[in-house]
Amino acid sequence: MSKREKLIQRIFKGNSDVSPDEAMKILEMLGFRAATTSGSHKTYRKQDRPSVTIILTQNPLKSYMLNKLQDALKCEGYTYD
Repeated sequence: MSKREKLIQRIFKGNSDVSPDEAMKILEMLGFRAATTSGSHKTYRKQDRPSVTIILTQNPLKSYMLNKLQDALKCEGYTYD
């Protein structure tokens, strides 16, 4: 199992040990692009998808941000097995 697959599993399990850097890597892998940065908030966008905002100073990510990552993964066809 690759590092990326392990990270996706951690996100779907709701583990609270996902860092902002890991979240940004997953979003970029899914084709999201950093649209705006305002202070500690970085917003990622992709056409026809809801935007996802990552708060860079919250390490690990809060559960509501993990939920947004899960939704983005589901929109791209990933599922938790």
